[in-house]
Amino acid sequence: MDLHNLIGYLVHRTDVKMTNYFAKRLKPYGVTPEQWSIISILCSQRGTTQKELAEAVDKDQTTVVRMIQSMERKGILMKTLNDRDRRSHYLFLTEKGDEIKKTVLPVVKDAHRAVTSNLSKEEIEQLESLLNKLYGTHY
Repeated sequence: MDLHNLIGYLVHRTDVKMTNYFAKRLKPYGVTPEQWSIISILCSQRGTTQKELAEAVDKDQTTVVRMIQSMERKGILMKTLNDRDRRSHYLFLTEKGDEIKKTVLPVVKDAHRAVTSNLSKEEIEQLESLLNKLYGTHY
């Protein structure tokens, strides 16, 4: 079987290209694609726990803790203690985090349009469906 016909290779190759493009677009704002994912989630799910965030971005908790600490140092997010479980914290965007989100969102939308510009609306919907189906496969 030819490498260029393997789905895993094609997905990975595409992911690397898109992530590099996205990172270049976000760099002037001091945000990485991974940090954008966290900002986006915290914007729509205020008061998310570290564990919930790790599941949402599909990263291990140790990696997410490092990302949270970095973003906390930058003043993008803050933690508050969970009164019900003292081992847990709720995460919230700060005013600076909200401002970054408002500033970067048009850049993200433009980047999305750019990377999907060769696809029709129907193809984009089909690709989303197929990728979600692949992701949900248990192996």
